[in-house]
Amino acid sequence: MYDGNQVLRFESKYKASDLGGLGVELVMRKGTGNYDKDRTIFNYSYIPLSKPTLQEQVYSKLKENKIYYNDGKNTNLLNGAIVTSGKEFFQSLGMKFKDSGRTHQVGKDKGKTILVPDIKSKEDIPEKVMGFFNESYNFLEQLVGKDNVVYAEIHFDEDTPHLHFYFMPIVNVVKRKVFETDKDGNLIYREGIDKKGNKKMYPVQKKDENGKNIFKTEEGKFLNCDQFWKTLGGKTSYAKIQDDYNKFITEKGYNLYRGNIGDNKHHKTKAEKEIEDLNEQISEMKIEFEKNKRLNEIELQTTKEMSEIDSNEILNPTKRKIGGYKDNDVNNLINYSKQIQKQNSNSKNVIRQKNVLIEELTQKIENIQTENSKLKDGRAIKERDTKIYEQQQTISKQKSIIKEKNTIIEKLESKVNEIQETFNNFKEKMFNFCDKICRALGHKIGIHFSKNSEINYDEMEYYANGVNRKYERPEKDKSDDMEISM
Repeated sequence: MYDGNQVLRFESKYKASDLGGLGVELVMRKGTGNYDKDRTIFNYSYIPLSKPTLQEQVYSKLKENKIYYNDGKNTNLLNGAIVTSGKEFFQSLGMKFKDSGRTHQVGKDKGKTILVPDIKSKEDIPEKVMGFFNESYNFLEQLVGKDNVVYAEIHFDEDTPHLHFYFMPIVNVVKRKVFETDKDGNLIYREGIDKKGNKKMYPVQKKDENGKNIFKTEEGKFLNCDQFWKTLGGKTSYAKIQDDYNKFITEKGYNLYRGNIGDNKHHKTKAEKEIEDLNEQISEMKIEFEKNKRLNEIELQTTKEMSEIDSNEILNPTKRKIGGYKDNDVNNLINYSKQIQKQNSNSKNVIRQKNVLIEELTQKIENIQTENSKLKDGRAIKERDTKIYEQQQTISKQKSIIKEKNTIIEKLESKVNEIQETFNNFKEKMFNFCDKICRALGHKIGIHFSKNSEINYDEMEYYANGVNRKYERPEKDKSDDMEISM
């Protein structure tokens, strides 16, 4: 038999912009909770806030411990954990509770009185309760590292005692992406689309011969939320921590119910809780529906009965001796009839609206039950694996096409290089031939060149044109000469 349910929740998305409000809630006790200022003095701090704000405490600790971090607005600076259980567990440890004067508004306890810890002095906090939180703190401190804890405190001033534990996700080794660079060492970029649909330039990541991204590892102290949780097991890290904590706290003498060991309890519990809440809402809606239906039937029956009553003064207005009914009685009858019709129409509309809501909630329950059954029989995982396999097949085909295209490109490049080399050889031969012709022409017309002297080709072209003109003059027609001589 268990004394209560295990509650260990993690939050891993506290950015710089979140720390202000979080610090105010934790320390100044201002926020959405039901804080009892008379009990706030009994809250117990393991790691108190020593700086003016939580944000300053985080940055101070990063600096003191010489931790490398990305100082961007989207950096997860802080992670958090909450440890607690139900009131029945703390009652089993000897803690007394009292009536708060408030009632539960939703859930299975709707309408029941909310009980809160009855604490008027430190002696009202049982040693077993403190022992439970002390052991829970030790477990979390060992998990994340003592130097990485930023703030930890037990809150006794809300409806249920709980431990707040906030830490920096620090790792000693990180994987860095390796990007393509040009010959000068500058990053190579390509155009892409960001999450908002806008064009953006992204650095190109290097890939190996198999097309996989290349990474490099660095050692040191790094603030890196993703790497931290991957180190603890990635997608299975939360479930593993739940299992480890349950084993740890049970060995310390605290009998908490974890659920089925290894189950993804977070998702299953959430689905079942939604089904439970929706079922409760549907039950309430059905009750309201039946009530309005009965009221509408009563209203219709009443209207029918009233129409049959001849003695009613409103339905049987007094006739004037000459002018007929009194104007005032007629107006009263018309107004009353309109009022009845409006009320009847409103009742029908309410029923229709309730019916629509019931259908909507029923559909939601069916959807959640379908998703829940998928989680139970593994269909969700099978569907995911099928999609992954299909994507891998598509990627494999694309790789084959790319490889084939690369082969064609390599052949074309080889052919182009071959043609280029042939052309360069021909050009070199033509240059040497022209050089020899120019030197020969120079020697012929009396211009002598030394072996290493440069040739002025423009000048040699001028001399060549002169020689060509001499030999290209048209010969005289001998018949004409004969005629002239006669």
